[in-house]
Amino acid sequence: GIEVVSSPAKSSKSSLKSVKAKSIRNRSPSPVKHLGGAGGFRGVTSVERADDDDATAQMNNRSNLQIDKDSNASGPSFFGIRQMSPGRMKRSLKKRLAIPASPRQHVRQISQQQHQQQTSPENQTLSQCSTFDGGSAEDDEGLGLIPASLAHTTMSFDVEEPLHHGGISASPSFTSDMHAGMNACRSFASDMVESARQSKTIPPSPVPESESELETEEGYFINTTSFNIFESREFLRAMGGKASEASLATNYIRTGDDLCRKHKDDNDVEERLERAVRVYYAGLGKILTRIREWSTEQQVKRQDSSELLDVNGNYIPSKPAPETSDITHKDFFEIAYSPEISILLLAISSILLRAGNAHFRRRQCEEACRDYTSAQSYRALRHEAKGIISKERKEHSSVYFEDAKLNGRISNNLASAQSKRKMYEEARSEYTKALQIKQGTLEALHKSNADRKGEVDDSNLVSDIASTFHNIGLLRMNCGEPKKAEKAYKQSLSLRVKKFGLDDLGVSSTLRALGDLYHHLKQHDDAFRSYKESLRIWKSHSGKSDLRTAEHYYNIGLVFYSKGPFVKAKTSVSECLRIRRLLCHGKERLPVAAALYLLGLIASSSGNFDEALSLLEESLDIRRTLLGSADHLLLLNVQLALGTVHHKRNDLESAMDCFSVALAGRTRQLGKGHLSVSEVLQATGAAYTVAHEYHKAFKTLEEALRIRKSVSSDGPCLEVAETLDELSLVLFKSGDTEKAIEVSAEALQVLKSTAGLDHILAGKVLKNTGDYYQDEEAYDDAMEAYGESLRVMTQWHGKDHVFLSEVLNEIGVTRFKNGEYMTSKQSFTEALRLMRLTHNEANKSAIFPTLNHLGHALYKNNELKLAAETYIESFNIQVSIVTGNANDGLKEFGTKLNSIKDRVATMERNKEEVADLSESLGGIASILRYLGLVIQEQGDFEAALSANKLSLSVRLCQPLKEHSAIALMAETIAMFEYKRNNLASAMDYFNQALDAKKSYQGDSTIDVARTVNNLANIHFSLGNLDDAMELYQEALEIKRHCLGDDSDEVANTLNNIAHVMVNAGKEQDALAAYHNVLKIRQDRYGKSHICVAATLASMGDVYIKLGKLEIAMTYFEQCIRIQKLHQNGCDERVLENLGSIYGKLGEWHKAESTFKEISELKRAAHGNECLDIAKTLDLLAVSYIEQDRHVESIEHLQEALRIRKACLDDDDDEILASLNKLAFVYKSLDMTERMVEMREEFEALQERRRSS
Repeated sequence: GIEVVSSPAKSSKSSLKSVKAKSIRNRSPSPVKHLGGAGGFRGVTSVERADDDDATAQMNNRSNLQIDKDSNASGPSFFGIRQMSPGRMKRSLKKRLAIPASPRQHVRQISQQQHQQQTSPENQTLSQCSTFDGGSAEDDEGLGLIPASLAHTTMSFDVEEPLHHGGISASPSFTSDMHAGMNACRSFASDMVESARQSKTIPPSPVPESESELETEEGYFINTTSFNIFESREFLRAMGGKASEASLATNYIRTGDDLCRKHKDDNDVEERLERAVRVYYAGLGKILTRIREWSTEQQVKRQDSSELLDVNGNYIPSKPAPETSDITHKDFFEIAYSPEISILLLAISSILLRAGNAHFRRRQCEEACRDYTSAQSYRALRHEAKGIISKERKEHSSVYFEDAKLNGRISNNLASAQSKRKMYEEARSEYTKALQIKQGTLEALHKSNADRKGEVDDSNLVSDIASTFHNIGLLRMNCGEPKKAEKAYKQSLSLRVKKFGLDDLGVSSTLRALGDLYHHLKQHDDAFRSYKESLRIWKSHSGKSDLRTAEHYYNIGLVFYSKGPFVKAKTSVSECLRIRRLLCHGKERLPVAAALYLLGLIASSSGNFDEALSLLEESLDIRRTLLGSADHLLLLNVQLALGTVHHKRNDLESAMDCFSVALAGRTRQLGKGHLSVSEVLQATGAAYTVAHEYHKAFKTLEEALRIRKSVSSDGPCLEVAETLDELSLVLFKSGDTEKAIEVSAEALQVLKSTAGLDHILAGKVLKNTGDYYQDEEAYDDAMEAYGESLRVMTQWHGKDHVFLSEVLNEIGVTRFKNGEYMTSKQSFTEALRLMRLTHNEANKSAIFPTLNHLGHALYKNNELKLAAETYIESFNIQVSIVTGNANDGLKEFGTKLNSIKDRVATMERNKEEVADLSESLGGIASILRYLGLVIQEQGDFEAALSANKLSLSVRLCQPLKEHSAIALMAETIAMFEYKRNNLASAMDYFNQALDAKKSYQGDSTIDVARTVNNLANIHFSLGNLDDAMELYQEALEIKRHCLGDDSDEVANTLNNIAHVMVNAGKEQDALAAYHNVLKIRQDRYGKSHICVAATLASMGDVYIKLGKLEIAMTYFEQCIRIQKLHQNGCDERVLENLGSIYGKLGEWHKAESTFKEISELKRAAHGNECLDIAKTLDLLAVSYIEQDRHVESIEHLQEALRIRKACLDDDDDEILASLNKLAFVYKSLDMTERMVEMREEFEALQERRRSS
């Protein structure tokens, strides 16, 4: 499987359990990755897919957090938000978050809870103090419920600007202040949570569908503003003018801000955030103490002003005010209407906003929502005093603007927390509200400065508005609206670039979000440009390689992993890994494991399986150490990837072990029908295919396809295409090529409608489609498919990647089968070049099959020397694989063969080991046979025979005998020996071939009959006519049984039987056999077929032997007539027999024309210096002499004499005979001088012979 990263927003098209049934619509699961692999093509791998867990983490994270979302665990569903009126949105928000109906109710809750909390021990821990319904511990367990797009601060949120300040020790005063502050906000929140649960607005906690891996760096996109509230004169006055108390409260806030701020060493981030919450609550407690004091002061004043006189005129003493720690609603209400102290309500809201942000960073979203909602309530309470607020607004006071900014930030951050809790409708309402508030505040600020003619400092507000647009983009992505998300991101970018320039860090963050979006939309070039520019901006600010830089490299690597080339993906992720190894140690090494995991997938997709295995095993070790549970989804992801690598390394046993672990774990965690379960089924089915267990493969892949189609509610997705491709391969290997082509076409159609035909998976599907067409001999269609596959793979892997060699090899095979030997040679040569490149590291077992193919092409091109060299190289490689040592040629191998035989004899009968060795030895034997063919063509028959005998020896050495191959080689050697006239040896090898055939075919097959026929031929040649006849009769009986009486094979054996009968003197029986042969051949092929002519010639020979020349002449004439019809040239032997018959019958004119024709045929075939021509010229001269045309005979006799003198020694008998013939003719013509010359020459030659 491949790991595709989706942005928070880019969360893949996975389906989630609904948060609210009416508002959710299912979407398709996240698209695959990569394939792979394949050596990777049959079992890409399975396009291998990187699980979304490691990928999404890096892509989604706007901060330096890495969120690994399980590759097939569903991410957030994309669903729409219903349009709601403002009133309805407000009612919905109150209902969901249980906002108290009135400030009075809220204050009463705070007072009651505060009183209860102050009775608890001072050493009570924060976790004890802060646990309530669904507390933080539960939230930590349910991190998988957080949408990937919003988890771990992928949203920006607003906080007040922190100032550097020293830390505060946990003094008794601090602890008391902290408890008071926590109680003040918790009673309100507890009611809110309980009410929300009762109304079912908080989604239940299903089994997490994804798990998160995070780095220890919190949110990046934080908008800052001034610290004016706590440094203002109004705050000091509200604190009773006590500078020490105001300073202490301010120090609490500053210390909390400092704890929340990023540090160089962030290993204690959780501890710091927890301390920050305590410190914020301590500051809140300090302010509440001041409120309690002020309330007491007001009671005293009221009591003093209401003293009464008795009847005697004396003052009636008043009762002392009761001592209480409660703050009543009346107190807060009075504060709101008190100009000198109402700012404290604003300070409380600001502190709660900060505490909510800390909870947000700790992924405690319920607590964050509680604090944000409490902040809204305190601020709303202050606005009960409309007169004060109206005055602030008219005066454009600083407090008014701080109040407005705070209001917008609270809404923004509350929406972010709601989004992380998948409350998308509520989040949308809050974001809309936040935008309205912020934009209204910005307008008011500009109006205020216009009245005062001062310069407007609106940087914080513009940043706030840009942040909200950014977050709206994230929300749009989670709602399945990528185009609207893009628009929101671009609005955010436009604001930031215009206000802060291109190098603003906020621009970097939004560019990363855009990169996530484009990656989700498969606009990989746009994604790369966005990530690259984001990285540039970040590095210009950071000036060093930090974890954020590593995250950028990770995201860029993911883009190249998705679009290719893989070498660039490896470069980027390797840099990410280098940085993370440097900065992440101990328990913070999960990001290192994520990078190792992705590098392992890239290595696997690139065919570097050993490297992939090492990387994935290291990732697995880290995750086991840090995650603990064996069923953790991230561990299961690595198990699946390891299984895929083992599969590609042909270690099927280890692959199945890994797949079993992954399947069992994912089924327990996610259920049988989950998309991630189908991914394991896909990989398992591919492994079954390699193991030739096609029935299991088909059933497993059918189940994977069913699951993938069931979760793809919006139509087929990339995973469906992947499974269809693997199913087509199973069908092909099962022999149903036609159905395989149909299923493959369906896979291509799905690809076309989803990822497009430029996706790496398309390259794999097209390659397989080419294989199917090649098997159907549809070579043009196969070449078209291979060409497209090569184009796609070149685009993804680069032009020098070893994966291209597999396609090039198949292109070569297709061209070879189509008779295009020259172009096939070029394809094989290029495939070998790629395999031999150093960086490809192709092993020897991958090279020698292509060497074999190249050797065949060279042989067909008649490049025999190169073909022999290529076969020898392949032979040496195969021998080295078997023996473990280098080999140099056939002679050296001959010495090693005995040791191989000993190894075979003593090896344990492990089925797999025996099969592997036997297959390897079979490959060696085959290449020796090919080598023998080439050497034979070169004319070295002895060397060819030696190669063939060595091939047979290897065949006999195989533990698992391949009897058909043994028979083939034995018959080949037998034919060699027969041509060398080594008949006894030929008989031995034919007998060996016959035994091999009978051992696997039985005694009565047509192949056995042919070998029996060949054995009979040997006996015939040896003169063993009885043995020959017996074997021919056996062969004839088998052939008639297998093929019927009128088959061509039966006619051939009958013809051989007739030959035996002729040699045995049984001419009449021979003629009967020949008549049967003639009838069969005429019936099968017609009376004018060339094989009929051969039978007629044989019958003519028998009639000559019987002395029936007229009948023989008739058969010979019919034979010649048929041969001339086929323009194959007449048989010289038949013509000579026919000419001789003409002569004996006195038809010398016919004899003359026949001998002339023979002479011309021989000159055309052998040239003018052939002795056979001299003999024919003698016969031609005789035909002239018999016709009393002696003068015409002289020319032919002289030519015959010339040829003999040119070809023979001077004293040869044939020359003497020619001289004698010429002398006879000269004498007949009374040419005495010439006759004397011939006699003298004749006598001189005889004298020379006697003297020598």
